[in-house]
Amino acid sequence: MQSIWRSGLLIFLTVALSLAACEDVRPVAKIGLIAPFEGLYRRTGYEALAAMRQAIAEASPHDIAIIPLALDDSATSERAQRAAQKLRVDPQVRAIVGPLTPALTAVVADVLGGADVPWIVPYAVNPEGGFASPFRSTAWAEGLIAAAGAAVQRQGATALAVAGDASGWPVWDEVRWSALAGLPTRFLHDDGASLQPHEAIFWLGAADEAAAFLNAMPELGFDLPFWLGPAGGDPVLAERLQIDSKLYWLTWSNLYYTDQEGETDRWMPSTWLVYEATHAALGAVTGTGAVSAPSWHIEMFVLKDGVSQPLTFDEYDE
Repeated sequence: MQSIWRSGLLIFLTVALSLAACEDVRPVAKIGLIAPFEGLYRRTGYEALAAMRQAIAEASPHDIAIIPLALDDSATSERAQRAAQKLRVDPQVRAIVGPLTPALTAVVADVLGGADVPWIVPYAVNPEGGFASPFRSTAWAEGLIAAAGAAVQRQGATALAVAGDASGWPVWDEVRWSALAGLPTRFLHDDGASLQPHEAIFWLGAADEAAAFLNAMPELGFDLPFWLGPAGGDPVLAERLQIDSKLYWLTWSNLYYTDQEGETDRWMPSTWLVYEATHAALGAVTGTGAVSAPSWHIEMFVLKDGVSQPLTFDEYDE
């Protein structure tokens, strides 16, 4: 009798555990993240992944298991393409975030441009809220250029020299750039030998390349304002810089970032962009739309002693 009772209990427990397991099984959806997890820019990638995980933890629905699928691009074209191809063929990937820079976005455009899942590029914001395709909307670039042009004029510059890798930025001529920046603008095709004292520099490329360019500046004898886009917030720039330079950068942000700045002071705005992009991806996956889509504005920073600080123009307005 005891043996029968034990057998019955074992069967009961087995069935109960099986039923419980069945109840816990939910459909799985992956949100892909293309970012650098190896090499020079790995810290930026891991911060982006942390932001994605937090967004998923805060906003995931209970009826679906959403997990991040992070693939390394090492900030290189070859690995970015490889990561994009892997995400494209994974049937569980329901949305893709990244790459994090215009240059690498251009590299994977042929792979992800025709994907049948939402593809969200963090820097390509819709100024009115949310995100837009960087290839169908140029508003993200127009806003950065206009803000940079206005800033350098307040600093006393009367012309703008555009330098660095322009891959992924809209292909505009100098006339269009001048109109957007609000002052005469030219493309700097040399190593900076033609720079003039009345110019400011707007850098479009990567942080390490900007540092290399700046480190050669003392030979030119000029002390010019040097502006970057979101790449200016990467720690690689400050670590590789060997000179004391007038260094500034700007990026898109939104009211939610400003309101929560104290709680997220470990994040730079570029990391916050990934956080918001993940919320947009979650909305696309669940069919509920973006969780939050406040309007965007430009945040500006000055790099002092290797630390980014909010920029004010008090010294120029006195």
